[in-house]
Amino acid sequence: MWDAPAECPSVSSIESRVEQRLGRALDPALEIHIAVTQRDGHFVAKLWLGATERSLTSDRCDALADAIAIIVSRVAEEHNAVPRVATAEVAAEAAAAIVPRVETVQVHRDLAEPAITHPWSLGVRLSGVSGIGIVPEVGLGAEVAISARHNSMLAELAATKWLASGADRSTSHVDVGLGVTAARVGWRPEVLPLRAWVEAEVGSMDGTGTNLSTSQPNSGRWFAAGAGFGVGWPMTPWLRLVGSTEALIAIERVQFIEGSGEVVYAPSPVSARATVGIEVGWE
Repeated sequence: MWDAPAECPSVSSIESRVEQRLGRALDPALEIHIAVTQRDGHFVAKLWLGATERSLTSDRCDALADAIAIIVSRVAEEHNAVPRVATAEVAAEAAAAIVPRVETVQVHRDLAEPAITHPWSLGVRLSGVSGIGIVPEVGLGAEVAISARHNSMLAELAATKWLASGADRSTSHVDVGLGVTAARVGWRPEVLPLRAWVEAEVGSMDGTGTNLSTSQPNSGRWFAAGAGFGVGWPMTPWLRLVGSTEALIAIERVQFIEGSGEVVYAPSPVSARATVGIEVGWE
């Protein structure tokens, strides 16, 4: 017996999924009662298998149907192994022995690692950035990124603005600021919260200060390439906490020179940065 909302699969679909797993038709002597209700955006299934009652919860009724099919097929296999003269209590004890194992796996997957069935996902992320080797001292900034996934392929477009940071040399001082746009391409598996990428970024670095050379430009292009990895922890189906680490090699960088010709500040050839942010989007 199957009682479920209209958006859930039909009873014939449930039977088909069970029989596909069994490789044979269901035994009509096995009585199974299933009722599905919807509560607070979740689907809750109650299963009565003889004297045993079990429950399952999922965000999607189709995923719930798959879990039900697994449980029913296991019970059906055990029921088929019990002699025909066995009592209903014996069959119920056999069902109780195997159902909790399947139920635990399904509930864990729903709550901790929701199944991803869409080939595409899209999100917008706002992050705080901290880095060394780019602007003087420990640099701080903010990043806005648009992130897209197709199957296991990742693509991102991001804009980062670094706060101006100062450097001193003898009587000279310079405040260095940087704004960049980055393109990232990489790997993001559908069922794991991991991501990794290679990237290239280009932007403008400028400086203002005292006793800087008037014969040298105090601004110029920043161009770098590198790689990074990150983790996106799902907090809700629409919200993820994302942390990442990157290392970059500077291809073009600006030197800020004082009037005597000495370098007041120049970015390091190799820089590193870390970000923490919130990503909102369809998964």
